[in-house]
Amino acid sequence: MAYGRCWEGMLAGIVLGLLVLSACSGSSKYFHDAVNEATQEMVGKRYGSPHKTQAAADGGEIWTYFERGSGTAGFGGQVRGGSCRAYVLKFDKQAVLRGWEQQPCQG
Repeated sequence: MAYGRCWEGMLAGIVLGLLVLSACSGSSKYFHDAVNEATQEMVGKRYGSPHKTQAAADGGEIWTYFERGSGTAGFGGQVRGGSCRAYVLKFDKQAVLRGWEQQPCQG
């Protein structure tokens, strides 16, 4: 009887883990597929306003979105507890996504 409950708990944990992984990978897949195609307007409609913006040296813009797990995080990407990932998107002068990278949040 205890063996069956252990197996059910383990199976539930595996399913939950797979759901979390599939939810987290959605942004990465979108950004990967959107390079050289998506515009700032398209990304903004999908994800909303970026959490941070800055001018790029080539005249484009760099947008940063923070994806936070449980825990408390400040606007600047500093996180206390939980997890945090930053998606840094590089747009050219024509507002086309030319590159992106995923980083841990600073702090």
